[in-house]
Amino acid sequence: MPFQFRQVGALALTGSLLAACSTVPPHIALPDPARDKIVSTEVVNSIKQHEIYVYVPPSTAGASGGAAFGFLGAVVGAVIDSSVNEVRSEKAETAVKSLRDAMVDYNFDDKLSADLKDQLSQVGFLGVDKVRVTRESTLDGIDKDIAGSTDGAILLAVTDYKLDNDANRLTMAVGVGLYANNDALRALHPSKEKKNRTAPPNALYRNTFVFVTRLDGLTGDRDKNIAAWSADHGAPARAALEMGSKRIAALIATDIALKEGEGKPPADAPVAKVVGIAGFPLEGSVIGSDADGKIVRFTDGTLAYVTTPAL
Repeated sequence: MPFQFRQVGALALTGSLLAACSTVPPHIALPDPARDKIVSTEVVNSIKQHEIYVYVPPSTAGASGGAAFGFLGAVVGAVIDSSVNEVRSEKAETAVKSLRDAMVDYNFDDKLSADLKDQLSQVGFLGVDKVRVTRESTLDGIDKDIAGSTDGAILLAVTDYKLDNDANRLTMAVGVGLYANNDALRALHPSKEKKNRTAPPNALYRNTFVFVTRLDGLTGDRDKNIAAWSADHGAPARAALEMGSKRIAALIATDIALKEGEGKPPADAPVAKVVGIAGFPLEGSVIGSDADGKIVRFTDGTLAYVTTPAL
């Protein structure tokens, strides 16, 4: 069932196609009247990449990039265009090859799709019909991909996962938007952007979900860190991706099920600092915890699950 928040505090993180427009808030709660007008939902999981990579930030990312866009610019940044490839250095590509070889038989797409199906099917009003993966990652491409959908709503999940420059942390980010695909829902939220139906302003619901973890004992040596992730046929990396997929799917189901005005951290919520993919910390309110880590909500509504070693 969806993850149950325990009100013990909050925190913040973010990034994706769904935040491509800086004037649109990263988080918009689903309008309460939409619940009985959805009928059915097709979940479309946009995963452009085929395998894990090392994020090599531009030389100015820690200064201008971090200040201007915060974790948004650092965590996902390049999901909607070719910049994922542009920021990879030849050295990083060579270093991560051993990990890719160790995980050559691992299918992350299927894992996340299964977890999304399992968790979102438990949100009754969504009426989840099916979950599928697309390699489309631009607004135009996704619009064409979903043009034939007959479901009442489309839940678009744009996914990215990577190691930071030192291969110290593994970060997964999923931007989620729920879009009207029937007249009843369109009446609630008429298109604000005519060019692209999946443009951020057209979403009935939107948020970004982040998972951050690291292995104990890792250092600033990228080669040694990748060797640690690659050990035993990539078992540590597989376990991290499995956990991230499960945690994020549960957070998505819990968050979209909240009614308008719910889910805000209490004023006395504990504060936690999370070190992002580019190496700078962000603060948020801890709204839940378990034996493995903490759930954090940032001031913009973004939700993160951060394992204890990453805090």
